[in-house]
Amino acid sequence: MVKGTKNTEAEISGHYTMDGAGVRLLRVFGGPSSFKYTDPFLLLDYFGSSIPSEYEKGFPWHPHRGIETITYQIKGRTDHEDSNGNKGTIFPGDVQDMSSGSGIFHEEMPSYFERDKNNEFSRSVLGLQLWINTPADRKMKTPQYAYNKGSSIPEYRTDSGSRIRIFAGTIDDVTGPFRSPYDLGLNYFHIRIGEGEKIELNEMEGKRAIIFNFSGNVKVQNDTEVVEKKALIFDRDGGRIIMEGRAKESDLILVAGNPTDEPIEWYGPVVMNTREQLNEAISDLRKGTFVREKAPLICSRVKN
Repeated sequence: MVKGTKNTEAEISGHYTMDGAGVRLLRVFGGPSSFKYTDPFLLLDYFGSSIPSEYEKGFPWHPHRGIETITYQIKGRTDHEDSNGNKGTIFPGDVQDMSSGSGIFHEEMPSYFERDKNNEFSRSVLGLQLWINTPADRKMKTPQYAYNKGSSIPEYRTDSGSRIRIFAGTIDDVTGPFRSPYDLGLNYFHIRIGEGEKIELNEMEGKRAIIFNFSGNVKVQNDTEVVEKKALIFDRDGGRIIMEGRAKESDLILVAGNPTDEPIEWYGPVVMNTREQLNEAISDLRKGTFVREKAPLICSRVKN
């Protein structure tokens, strides 16, 4: 192991499950028991299929409190609407963020985008949704939103020819457009690496970093092979991650951030710090008082 590189803490395969009204997805990680290894990240879902029945029922109205979600659309589209009357569509290459704060209801409905890059009919849908824990002192703040079109997301090219779309964080002098309302030092990269190409990422000391390979094959830290649909969790020590492409082309998601180091109580789409806070959220749902604010912060974080 090269001095200063991050050590691998765990390799995970995830599991297929049904969520929403019947969407088949790969839950890469997610749950109270795994949070101590993935903090500040709560959950990562990979949804993708060319069979409409596996995604078309979508995720009808459901609540969120105390978390931040980032949805990245790669193929197809996702129509969304929330309890404040905001609505829109996430198209291929776009990224949407929702910081649920004190409470919001919303729905997300994936569907196919009839033309692919060759202008041909396609029923394929592919995307990822990441959940991030909100720090305790921000859990009951006003909900916030951001929408970044694919055209606003910069791409960094390495000397070897690899490409990295930067949603959040910085590589050299290239910085992504996304700014979380919570200071967790977030990095969110879509890495596309060819066979024999190498990438070295630095300045991740103290951060929890996770790589998910959704296409291809890569070698990480010169000794660990990460095949398709596998994820690698790194410890907090060290600041360097090295990877080498082992397939003609591989696609990876890398997320990294500063852990919150806070206890959580988790019930479905609500993640709080104490059992009392969680019981309050459940009581609010029953009483119809879950949504505390009707004026979320939007415009200041929308990128055209």
